[in-house]
Amino acid sequence: MGGHDRLVVDYTLLESSKSNLREIKKVLGNIDDHRDDIRDIWGHDSIAGKMDEFVTNWDNYRRELKDNVENLGKQVEGALKSFQKQDLDLKNATEKKEKNGGK
Repeated sequence: MGGHDRLVVDYTLLESSKSNLREIKKVLGNIDDHRDDIRDIWGHDSIAGKMDEFVTNWDNYRRELKDNVENLGKQVEGALKSFQKQDLDLKNATEKKEKNGGK
């Protein structure tokens, strides 16, 4: 197998992904509902009705997207913690083995 038998985990990438997902969730959660603020510029009731429908759909999809981003963030955080624990466990096992003369 040579040099291909190692798993290399990029902790910096996982940390930045976790941070980026947290920021995306925050942005999606802070988008204000401006439906009432701009209702007057929509003009005709049929246009206003369609725009209202569009905004409602966007709000629903945004909530769903925010939930998905949150879940992905939790998975990234879980993976990061698992890899960090594995690294620590391997380090401790290696040190223990070296301390015991390789046994």
